[in-house]
Amino acid sequence: MSLNIEITEEKKNPLIERTELTFRIDNFGVSTPNRLEVKKKIAALQGSDEKLTIIVNLKTRFGASYTIGKAYIYSNAKELQYYTPFHIQVRNLEKDKRTEIYQLKKRKESYKHLF
Repeated sequence: MSLNIEITEEKKNPLIERTELTFRIDNFGVSTPNRLEVKKKIAALQGSDEKLTIIVNLKTRFGASYTIGKAYIYSNAKELQYYTPFHIQVRNLEKDKRTEIYQLKKRKESYKHLF
């Protein structure tokens, strides 16, 4: 599936050292796009590192043929770890890593090495 992403707003936040993007994806006739696919496409469009790109939310209204989303692109991993909530960081990982992190967290073992 080819994603047609249009960046509607781009704002620099120098205090947190990140770029905040608002975007629109036209998905007429197909389902809401996968968060990981969107993350890869936005990282490629902006020329940034995929690990420092976070998709905060994706919203598709009922009956609409487009999705509105918000993404943050950080300049370093330390800022990403500090300002992004844990559950958002986990959502932006592959499914196998997500399950592993939740299993380790449940057993109260260290999981920070997986980010």
